[in-house]
Amino acid sequence: MLLVGGFSRPAAAVDLTWKGHTWQVTSGSMAGVCKGDPNNVSVDSSGYLHFKIVNTGGTWTASEMFTTDNLGFGTYQWQVDGPVDSYDKNIVLGLFPYGPAANIGADGTNEIDIEYSRWGQANGPNADWTDYPNSGTTVGELSFNFTLSSTLSTSRFVWTAASIQSFLIDGLQPVDSTTGLIKSWTYAPPNASTNIPQSPMPLGMNLWCFNAPPSNGQPIEIVIRDFQFVPAGAGGAGGTTGTGGVGGRAGSGGVGGTAGAGGVGGRAASGGTGGVGGRTGAGGVGGATGVGGATGMGGATGAGGATGVGGATGAGGVGGTIGAASGGSSGAGGVTSATGSAGAAGHASGAASAGGCSCRVVGDAGPGGGASALLLLLALAFRRRRSTE
Repeated sequence: MLLVGGFSRPAAAVDLTWKGHTWQVTSGSMAGVCKGDPNNVSVDSSGYLHFKIVNTGGTWTASEMFTTDNLGFGTYQWQVDGPVDSYDKNIVLGLFPYGPAANIGADGTNEIDIEYSRWGQANGPNADWTDYPNSGTTVGELSFNFTLSSTLSTSRFVWTAASIQSFLIDGLQPVDSTTGLIKSWTYAPPNASTNIPQSPMPLGMNLWCFNAPPSNGQPIEIVIRDFQFVPAGAGGAGGTTGTGGVGGRAGSGGVGGTAGAGGVGGRAASGGTGGVGGRTGAGGVGGATGVGGATGMGGATGAGGATGVGGATGAGGVGGTIGAASGGSSGAGGVTSATGSAGAAGHASGAASAGGCSCRVVGDAGPGGGASALLLLLALAFRRRRSTE
């Protein structure tokens, strides 16, 4: 059992802003045998985070930083560019919420680790997932070997009050995808309130030397292209919302979920609130657009879809194109009249990235949303409902 963060957050640190958070970059003592140096941490013009281990004048230094805010239940994901499957045996990459850094519990508690290292053993397992308890001594741990097809990988865990589900994925994937899954593990111990951390914690990331500098004498650099945190309650992974009532608005989909259909005179839910990779729901009769097409961050919007009676098509997703209008002119709110005069300006916008995602996520194209007098009569019979995860 190895602790990544068996120390308090250093007092002497440099602040860095990245992915919507302020981070304190360690200067001085940290995990392992090499001190942290802020010069080893940088963000390039593409918004990618760089961590280094370097030798300057015979002295090896490493990299580390912690958020100044505490993050709680939700989905955590990193898109990593680096040979984490074949690092020197003394190198460790750690991705971990760590409560003791903010005096949340004692060392050996309140920590959720993703670590890639061989821990000084040339042929040892190169990955560890370790979940420390809220209190007590029960620790969940899984060690394993893996191989990447390139230097690109996605690491993720979903933290709830009752479980921690971890993922390692080959290549770069959005938070709602497990394409290229290498390994997954769900830790759901009994007495979860004792054995699963329950409090929001600072998030740490570090690249460090376990018990000696690199055995091959070579410097190390890793690039973290993206970090995303999707808080619990933002829809949940794969959630599907209910149908809006008469004149209502469809609810928001979860991460990768599908928004429900709008009610009569309603408008389609925003894919942005629907989460990364989510797609918008269909507009109601006489309302705004039909399905605006699946949109992700920067993704291309699908067809605007057939509008309701006299409705107008909505705008495409972030960075996408606007769907073609059909059945009357676009309005700016309100309900479309039966004669096709300016009606509700439906909007079905694409997902904004949670935590400032710099990745490209493209959803599926959605169907059109045709409307007729018959649909109007049928829609009047809809009852308002909402489904949640």
